Amino acid sequence: MDNRFLFIGDSFVNGTGDPEALGWVGRVCAATQASGAQLTFYNLGIRGDTTTLIAQRWQQEVTSRLPPGSRVGFIFSFGANDVNIIEGHQRVEQSESLDNAKAILTAAQAMGPVLMIGSPPIADDPSANRRLEALWLGIESLCHGRNIPCIPTLETLVNTPGWMEEAIANDGAHPGAMGYQALANLVMESQTWKNWISPFLMT
Repeated sequence: MDNRFLFIGDSFVNGTGDPEALGWVGRVCAATQASGAQLTFYNLGIRGDTTTLIAQRWQQEVTSRLPPGSRVGFIFSFGANDVNIIEGHQRVEQSESLDNAKAILTAAQAMGPVLMIGSPPIADDPSANRRLEALWLGIESLCHGRNIPCIPTLETLVNTPGWMEEAIANDGAHPGAMGYQALANLVMESQTWKNWISPFLMT
């Protein structure tokens, strides 16, 4: 079976700031491959993307990577750019972010299994993290209503020195290798991840 995983989101999905150029996605993919799984991975994270921008691009990008007969799994993570304040205004208001998330997740679920990873924290902006937590609660509710498994990350990582200290020392948002490893571990050690990926590993 031709199994393809598509990781879709923003700079945290992209792995921005990691001197090893792996991010959490690369680490998760490497560990999964090391287990003997035969999977093809695509990182479709774009730095600066909001849910609005992701909603505009993701389906076209996905279609070009799915030949007939392939089986797909979608892993989404987004939200941090939506809650940024630019010239006194939030880039994307929460209601619009949730509308975007609903459209993205609903369309993806019609194509294959979906997993939602909560956005990690923004190290130098506690107020942004409060807005991000409020947005996550809404996204989590959307996921639960559609039986989409989700893994929260913000609360754990905001108390993880490897994430917060590296991000502060870097650009205030993106950590280095230690921080991304912490996020990768958080995902891979989650029972939600193990349950979600299990059907792909059977064939």
